[in-house]
Amino acid sequence: MNISHALKSLALKRPIFHNEADFQHALAWELKEIYNCKVRLEQRIDIDSGRRTYLDILLEMDGRRIAIELKYKMRAVEYTFEGESFSLLNQGAQDIGRYDILKDLQRLERMVEQKWVDEGYLIYLTNDSSYFLDPGIEKLTVDRDFRVHEGRRIMGSLSWSDKTGTGTMKGREESIVINGSYIMSWGAYSRLNDLSMGTIRSLIIPVTEESLKRTKEVDPQPKPELVNTLAVNENPVMIESMLQLIPNIPISQADVRDKLNANLLAAGYRTQINRDVGKSKVDIWTENGNAQYAIEVRYKTAELNTIFSGQSVHLKRHAAQDISRYDFLKDVEKLEMVVAQRPGAKGYAILLTNDRNYWEKSKRLSSVDEDFRIHQGRIIHGQLSWKNASGGTIHNREEKIMINGHYRLDWKPFKILGSKKNELFQMLIIDVK
Repeated sequence: MNISHALKSLALKRPIFHNEADFQHALAWELKEIYNCKVRLEQRIDIDSGRRTYLDILLEMDGRRIAIELKYKMRAVEYTFEGESFSLLNQGAQDIGRYDILKDLQRLERMVEQKWVDEGYLIYLTNDSSYFLDPGIEKLTVDRDFRVHEGRRIMGSLSWSDKTGTGTMKGREESIVINGSYIMSWGAYSRLNDLSMGTIRSLIIPVTEESLKRTKEVDPQPKPELVNTLAVNENPVMIESMLQLIPNIPISQADVRDKLNANLLAAGYRTQINRDVGKSKVDIWTENGNAQYAIEVRYKTAELNTIFSGQSVHLKRHAAQDISRYDFLKDVEKLEMVVAQRPGAKGYAILLTNDRNYWEKSKRLSSVDEDFRIHQGRIIHGQLSWKNASGGTIHNREEKIMINGHYRLDWKPFKILGSKKNELFQMLIIDVK
């Protein structure tokens, strides 16, 4: 069963729901239409020594029983779809919401382990970025164990902190034990508008006998000690998530910068555009708690004329890829100097493009910008310089670039508009430490 396919199909008909029960009934109907399967709602299943459990959706198909648990938590939003008005109130208590998500995951594991079902799926929809965005710093919150942001691995025993109030834990005092190992991977469900709460994202966690065996293959991750200082997260997932929240195709480099800055502000970061840092100027300087980030943004496009999400997209071709590669790596060099001057700060060099000449390895054996190539998998390090380039090419870019770190380049999808030429947008993020 392809749950992702079913959600994509449902999103076209129902981009938003009034409440969780509305979502439950709509998804159950969609699955029945697609797979012609037997569907039960609120089926009672007794697990854990007879503990009574009511399952959101139970499917029976081809001799297999499939359990589905749903969660639908939203920030306040107003929307009209096909003449129907939706007015959703703000659902707070995210700490309890996170606990309940993982409690459902534990319940699905028990169902699979005890052979009540053959497989299970936890499905969560939300427009609340506090669930899916990496906070970027290790916050010592009472629900720290229960965080489900992008890229986090969930496994083992999860508990409230010692400082949790009894009111928060009431009815939820028990620790949650996850026997499998699951990496949180959020996807897009629907886009209602361009506002920060206008994008609904989905989390799908499949539970199978195989997933329950994964802990044997994964080194346990010890929990960091609770300390008074805040530790900076060592991966770029936070920036990836902020970029993915950009709802449409940017029209310019400044547009990328401004939309990224707006997403950071909406997530609670303090930001400054074109901030002077020592002798350098960075596109975005952002802070959250003790964490500081310097961000440089590049946006290079190949010619494209198409329609995306009902909007016309007209992009011009940016030539001179050799110069653009130089400029991007010059950003990396600058960020290395910035973070060296600011102990504890981190830098992110970002390039968005739909020009595959950047991420694909050139078939040419040599070129004037050979040192500056940034194709997938390449490791950038050391002194980089032009190879017999003309004076016009290197005008104002004569200096060699020195990269002190070692960076393996890993391109990731940004937007997929279709399968035609130049309809794939990719992003490259270099995490400068």
